[in-house]
Amino acid sequence: MRVVFFGTPEMAVPTLRALAADAALRPLAVFTQPAARRSRRGEPEGSPVAAAARELGLELHETASVNEDGPLARLAELAPEVIVVVAFGQMLKKAVLGLPRHGCINFHPSLLPLYRGAAPVQRAVMDGVIESGVTVMRLVRKMDAGPILAQQPWRMDPQLDAGQLLEQAAQISARLVPETLRRLETLTPLPQDDARATFAPPLEKHEGALDFAADAASLCNRVRATQPWPRAWCVARGQRLIVHKALPEESPGDAAPGTIVRLDQTGMAVACGRGAAVLQVVQREGKPPLAARDAANGLRLAVGDVLAPGALAPGA
Repeated sequence: MRVVFFGTPEMAVPTLRALAADAALRPLAVFTQPAARRSRRGEPEGSPVAAAARELGLELHETASVNEDGPLARLAELAPEVIVVVAFGQMLKKAVLGLPRHGCINFHPSLLPLYRGAAPVQRAVMDGVIESGVTVMRLVRKMDAGPILAQQPWRMDPQLDAGQLLEQAAQISARLVPETLRRLETLTPLPQDDARATFAPPLEKHEGALDFAADAASLCNRVRATQPWPRAWCVARGQRLIVHKALPEESPGDAAPGTIVRLDQTGMAVACGRGAAVLQVVQREGKPPLAARDAANGLRLAVGDVLAPGALAPGA
């Protein structure tokens, strides 16, 4: 099968490698986003997909828009039967969508039509979803609304954060996408029920701000959902305190939200609107992540001290 691959971040790399390892599905070319700065002071770097494509010896195109004349002309020359899209980061116009005989096939880490959009895993984690799934669909002009080619259940382990779950989804994609391509001629696409659709817009920086007035389970889900970006934070002694890991627990006390109610080897237990959040791994600005008890010692925090909401952090 004549395959072209569209993808950009690390999540897309396992699928690219799986396709490249299959002689029948090895991509004719790879299209990805152009090089960009990964830090304020760093030089522009190619995407993870670009690096993998070079390593695999695949034809590579780094372009800000695959819909423009140059990339589109090259696509037409390649005459793909199918375009595989995994976390590409560009909207595809009609000229691209209609080019391959089998269309553009996309992996999406949710049970569509639930969580359409750019952040399905993060939004599901924030909502406390555990029993979820993944979808391979054919792309259409409407976002994540195309007919479904394959789906499978996926348990989103509540011990994992969004970054870890995205890594897990990438491995599922590497198995499910090639399998779907091999069965493409025999599959019957199933239309989505738009009435059941929910949406998952990209996270915004302010969504990492923690508010201990929330219930503990919701607060800890926010910590998980905002890894690796924008990360969750609160304020301790006037400093931003980034929270990498936290677990909820029942709290029989009536301490005000934000109050440290326990400090021991399990972490820093902080009273919430309901229950308590046990902060386990935290990080002061400019410092490495530490066990919460060690960070508390460095900040001279004690039981009874109060952590302020993240919205009050400097630069929040």
